[in-house]
Amino acid sequence: MNTSIAIVAFNHRPFLEPCLDALDRSGLDPRTTRLILIDNASTDGTAAFVVNGLLSGPPARTRGGLPVVFIASDANLGFSGGNNLAFSRAIQDGDQFVYLLNPDTEVEPGFLDAAIAAAELDPRIAIVQSLVLRHGQPGIVNSYGDALHFLGFGYSNGDGRSLAEPDVAARISGVSDLAYACGTAALVRTAALAEIGCFQEELFAYCEDVELSWRARLAGYRVVLAPASRVQHKYDFYRSTAKFYLLERNRWLVLLWCYRARTLALLAPALLAMELGVWAMAVKDGWWREKGRACRYLLTRSQWSRLAATRRAVQKLRRRRDREITELFAGVINFGPVSPWLLTRVANPALSTYWRVARKLLAW
Repeated sequence: MNTSIAIVAFNHRPFLEPCLDALDRSGLDPRTTRLILIDNASTDGTAAFVVNGLLSGPPARTRGGLPVVFIASDANLGFSGGNNLAFSRAIQDGDQFVYLLNPDTEVEPGFLDAAIAAAELDPRIAIVQSLVLRHGQPGIVNSYGDALHFLGFGYSNGDGRSLAEPDVAARISGVSDLAYACGTAALVRTAALAEIGCFQEELFAYCEDVELSWRARLAGYRVVLAPASRVQHKYDFYRSTAKFYLLERNRWLVLLWCYRARTLALLAPALLAMELGVWAMAVKDGWWREKGRACRYLLTRSQWSRLAATRRAVQKLRRRRDREITELFAGVINFGPVSPWLLTRVANPALSTYWRVARKLLAW
């Protein structure tokens, strides 16, 4: 095999059939492409549905003939751990690429060939994100390469915008470098994984794509968008309190792992100001308990040795200075579903100014 497509399912039974049907319609070559499907200990009958309803064989194949490796995990390993099972199997079997695909997506024909073509432009391209469109909304973007704020907030770039807008059309006119690739639909080079490692399983879910992209770029690799590779996403932004715990905890973990100590010191005033703002939002919106849990996790002494060990491993890969890495970072958060007045009217203008000054001081 040359490429494995990895799908991690956790109670995604309603999405799997249309997702796999779209793969079968996309013209994939079963001689060079296979599917690695991981069930993350779902409780909705996903495993039985896959085995009895979606696969033919033995050997296991999709209805369209794509070879399938099905892995039923005994526990929910999260997005990170589930995909690491696929990464490990692909590396073990000698695959060149793994394509990460959310189960709540439907690929368009040619998506994989276009992503591989982009990766083959430069052997230092480690990750290629497809252009992600909103399912059922023709011509509407979900992500043309996610944005990463310098304080660690990642968000869908271009969400809700039309492909017909001139600046959007210019943005997707060719392969371009990204701060990080959205894990919804992204091709990963296994040779890069062999050097830098796979997802950090401590993150479990959320920010794992931020961290892997940041780590790849630290090691001298590129992360790019392939606009000719297109995937439709049944996107639904939701505000569960559990999600905010993971987002806040993981945002801080990624910052502490990836920035140089001197950069963290330079950004300390902005980090403190944003922390106060996040606490204000958490109290206002009722997820202050989750914010508190995230803080307790980070401040628990037993976690510090693990945090330090992960930081040392990440920094050991460094081939680029923070000044180079942060060239693609954003100074504002521009994401429609999260736009309180405190952010848009106060934080964004102040932090944008702070970032312009800080960038000039990042000489290392």
